[in-house]
Amino acid sequence: MSNEKPIAFPRVNFVALLSAALSLVSIFLYWWGYGTSGFLTESFVWSLWSGPSRIYTGSANSAQTLTTYSPAVGVLVIASVVLLLLGTLPRASRLMVGSSVLAIVAPILYAIIVNTAVSNACNGAANCISGPFGSQTVSTGPFALTVNWGFQAGFYLEIVGAVLSVLAIAFQHTFLSTKNS
Repeated sequence: MSNEKPIAFPRVNFVALLSAALSLVSIFLYWWGYGTSGFLTESFVWSLWSGPSRIYTGSANSAQTLTTYSPAVGVLVIASVVLLLLGTLPRASRLMVGSSVLAIVAPILYAIIVNTAVSNACNGAANCISGPFGSQTVSTGPFALTVNWGFQAGFYLEIVGAVLSVLAIAFQHTFLSTKNS
């Protein structure tokens, strides 16, 4: 008979750590932007903390809306990460549910902010971007200008982080649950 003890692996929720890392990285990336190509090539992008350094005066109000309300989404993402990491501690796993709710609400709120800003900027004008993402080409004689707008890498990375935070709850309860006896 052998008296060997089984190998004890650390009880770490790697899914939660990955989710937290992706969400933290997302707050430093761009979340929305638009660019033009054709006879004029420019790009304007927004992170959660700031907007582009220069913008056309016709878009100033919508740019201000994005720049003003986006930090609130950043705070939600940071709170989500803190709750997620605290939720990995023994007997604190309920915090992971709150974390997942915040992680899911953050990109939804950001999409609402973008949609509101874009809708208010256009006011029903022709040849104006409509909705939070899309593409449009305007031709005048030999000149053509294509405008592409939409969500950027940071936004999508947060969505992946939100999905992983939900999976982290399942991982925690399946593989790392503590048995009360």
